[in-house]
Amino acid sequence: MFELKKIFRYPEDRDARSEELLNFALDHVPYYREHWRQYDPGRNCPIDERFAAMPILTKADMRKYFPIGAVPDGMDVRQGLEEDEIEYTFTSGTTGDKVINLWHQPWWHASEMASWQLNDHLAKLTYPPRQATLASSLNVGISCEEDLPMDHRIMGNLLYLNEKANIICWKKSHFARMAQELNSYRPTVLEANPSLLAKLCYWALDNGIEIASPDVITFTYELPSAMHLKAIRQVFQSPLVSSYGTTETAFVMDTCEKGRYHENLKYNRIEYLPLKEEYGGPDLGRLVVSTFGNPWACMLRFDVGDLVRISRDGCSCGREEGFIAESIEGRVTNSTFTPDGRLVTTAMIDRKVSRIPDLREYDLSQTDRESYVLKLVTAGKPEDAKEQGYETLRAIYGAEGKYTVEIVDELLPGPAGKYRRTHAEFEFDEWALS
Repeated sequence: MFELKKIFRYPEDRDARSEELLNFALDHVPYYREHWRQYDPGRNCPIDERFAAMPILTKADMRKYFPIGAVPDGMDVRQGLEEDEIEYTFTSGTTGDKVINLWHQPWWHASEMASWQLNDHLAKLTYPPRQATLASSLNVGISCEEDLPMDHRIMGNLLYLNEKANIICWKKSHFARMAQELNSYRPTVLEANPSLLAKLCYWALDNGIEIASPDVITFTYELPSAMHLKAIRQVFQSPLVSSYGTTETAFVMDTCEKGRYHENLKYNRIEYLPLKEEYGGPDLGRLVVSTFGNPWACMLRFDVGDLVRISRDGCSCGREEGFIAESIEGRVTNSTFTPDGRLVTTAMIDRKVSRIPDLREYDLSQTDRESYVLKLVTAGKPEDAKEQGYETLRAIYGAEGKYTVEIVDELLPGPAGKYRRTHAEFEFDEWALS
């Protein structure tokens, strides 16, 4: 068991809250009572050992037993739905990732509000803010294939800038509309899928269009790419914050003003599972998350599916309590490997590929253990981008790899409305890496 307490400081009540959560789940939540209680080494054991002895909750488990299995005894789901306390929601992943959840809006808002205290720029704002959201309608908001007027895309304090399920439907008029609406609506916070916001920024830079800067821009829905951050910083002067979480666990971490990820301690309990040394551990590993405070859904040791790099030296922002990550490295399933078997994360690739001048999008596919295909969208000279693509692949994977670089006009997000920029086209055992 990797002992986080040897690296990070935690509030005095963390163990007591964790013990209360685990005991409640084993006694009063159907799924854990029926399937997990047998693994408990005993209530006299240290709480970290008890959590480590429990299975990991996967999306396969959830598809089989949830959402009802996560609802505590005494909670009436039918009544909750009738009284609008909860609603069913579906994660927007690929077919293998789709899960049905019970959505309790007050808990979600409370988790988000607590996460804002992890960043000075957000902490200064009034919650809920005047907000604009730019994301695929598959992830959030209103979905409509017809163009909706602005007043049809405002719900309370939120303006949804995009109603299209697929960005292939975006025209020049949509970019102009988004820019005009940001200039007129003047949101305090712009929440954005970074790849989609970057597309708006590329359009603005190409056409000399100025867009008003909100007080803060928050990124969600996908891992920000360095090439997109560069474009966004050219258009907006706003501080940038990356929010990390899932539909199941709400707001797990936020970046502080120094750019490191801090644990939202009031609403989450992070456990860190380091990879084996040959795959980048112990400073590279995956997370499982347990949630506090949701009266309608108990989530214990949920596999969020991402790799993170821990921050052993804390953070210069002054926040000393809780888990701190230097970076989110991307989904485990999106990992690739060098011909000699070393793991390469999405972020490791992005840090190098994004250095290619004039790059606007890319997709890297590993077709077998030594073959790689890199597709590039560039605003520069295609031949220059192609040559630099080959050099970048050799720098990442070594001289022995077999490389193909293609220049393409456009790359589109996947079925979930998000980009999966790196992927291996062969199966590998994710848990064998740990």
